Amino acid sequence: MRDDRESMEFDVVVVGGGPSGLSSAIRLKQLCPDLSVCVLEKGSEIGAHILSGAIFEPHALAEL
Repeated sequence: MRDDRESMEFDVVVVGGGPSGLSSAIRLKQLCPDLSVCVLEKGSEIGAHILSGAIFEPHALAEL
């Protein structure tokens, strides 16, 4: 049986578009701009599922 689904290749795939996933993807691109990085988020937009009741200081993420 033949599989006709589309596929894409990446050097790095980050699962989750929360603070740690986004900061990891940003830092990887800073260190190696030629790297192909994909961020997968199951929500309708990046960061849609980061509400966990945790207190988050966005200053470090903004500095990246």
